[in-house]
Amino acid sequence: MQPSPGLSSGVRAAKQSRSRLKHLALLEAGRRLLDTQDLGTLSVAQLTRDAGMAVGSFYSRFADKDAWFAELLRVTGEQVLADTASLLASARWLRAPNERKVALIVRHVVDIHRAHRGIFRAAHFDSARSQLYWPQLHAFGRRLADSVHQALHAHLLRVPARQRRLRVGVALQLVYGALVNAVLHDPGPLKLADKQIEAELTRVFLGAVGMD
Repeated sequence: MQPSPGLSSGVRAAKQSRSRLKHLALLEAGRRLLDTQDLGTLSVAQLTRDAGMAVGSFYSRFADKDAWFAELLRVTGEQVLADTASLLASARWLRAPNERKVALIVRHVVDIHRAHRGIFRAAHFDSARSQLYWPQLHAFGRRLADSVHQALHAHLLRVPARQRRLRVGVALQLVYGALVNAVLHDPGPLKLADKQIEAELTRVFLGAVGMD
């Protein structure tokens, strides 16, 4: 994963190759640690120790842990959007019938939540701190929804054109809601790791956009 332009507030640009590698190492260390640990208890000392560097290396790049986590969200979100664009331009997408297109989108969104479960949990779990991170998550969610709407717009023939973006947004909101609940609590009956969750959420999406 490569850092991209538009660094988060409180993040100092890494101009040299070695510095960029350390920047990425601190992000990846946090990604690993957040799989098993809460953001609130994760310390800068743990991050730097896991990344194999001194605490001073962290503060030469990030103003504080909030700035570091905002940058982790930004880099992850940009990668997710790039992966989404690749899916929607792929041969398997272009060849797929309409219902299969929806299944591919839902699988992609489910896989995002599985792959980045620790990051989603960190962004949502602490309600006092999550106000700092929700706007960023919501902005990436809207951009993903815009991409999906553009890809599905011509196929939503049962929905008036002016309502299609809304229907796609509602469908994704339902999917996101189920997945965030699974990330935070995994209450069942379908767990985040269950393969069947993809089929069930595909059915929900198809109903919401009028393609069932």
